[in-house]
Amino acid sequence: MYTEKQIETLFGAKTLEYLKNKNIGGISSNKGIKYEDIFAVYQLALLSRCVIECNKEIDILSQCFAFVDDLIIDCKTEAVLRHYQLKNSSNVVWGDGEKTICDDFQNQYTLNQAISRESEIYLVVSSQELREKLNKSIPNDIKNYSKVLYFCYDNSLPRIIDKELDFRRSIEYLCAFDNPDPDKLECVASVLLGAWTASDKSIASVMDILRKAQEFIPSYIRSFQAGLDLDPEVKKILNNVNSFTYKISRGFLCWEFEDGLEEGILSYSIETERFQKFQELIKKNRPTCFEELEVFLI
Repeated sequence: MYTEKQIETLFGAKTLEYLKNKNIGGISSNKGIKYEDIFAVYQLALLSRCVIECNKEIDILSQCFAFVDDLIIDCKTEAVLRHYQLKNSSNVVWGDGEKTICDDFQNQYTLNQAISRESEIYLVVSSQELREKLNKSIPNDIKNYSKVLYFCYDNSLPRIIDKELDFRRSIEYLCAFDNPDPDKLECVASVLLGAWTASDKSIASVMDILRKAQEFIPSYIRSFQAGLDLDPEVKKILNNVNSFTYKISRGFLCWEFEDGLEEGILSYSIETERFQKFQELIKKNRPTCFEELEVFLI
């Protein structure tokens, strides 16, 4: 996104060297970091609806060559770049002079201006009290494009989902089921986290990350296509099994036997090769009762 030549031309050789060291340090310290990764998953979940329903092209970047680089969101149809710096510490100040948060925000704004992009730059902290304190003391030089956000920190992913209502709602949207149980929400968030950590963070498409997350089994991430249905022959076979009912929920087969005496969900979606093999097995074996069908539902 940015080049060393741009940095040196705008800020000089000393600042270029500082940014190189900052970037190397950020990549090294990112091994094992959870706060930044969970926040990235939170943003991925928030962005998923407009990517899936409105076909927006959005890239997400982390630890790239920039002054504010913990997370950058680049929506291709918008002029603004959104930068996030995360601080999971109680000792955070804006600072004054070089190599401070204030200086990094100011330099990032100048750098974005040089590539004809607008800026929204956020400092994200894990304390409500600290957020209020820092919001009240934003330096005047960066006030027009800077803001402080709160995002909770916890070593338990389910507890973070419970505490962050927007996170929970976005994960529920991505989940294949209505009113999903907590374990399904945790599964969706976990595979998103896995897909994010496995991605090239220097630049990744939100949709590519979502599709990568879908490949996990189980993933319980909804289908991105409308109108998906079973093979007509498979439907005919399943419809003839006594006391057996089923439906396709956002790309997943949900089934019940004897009004819920037994129930389940296939852990892979209708879009996968594994689901196509499941349908072929049903057509080949043609089960006529639940006892014959059950082995294929495991």
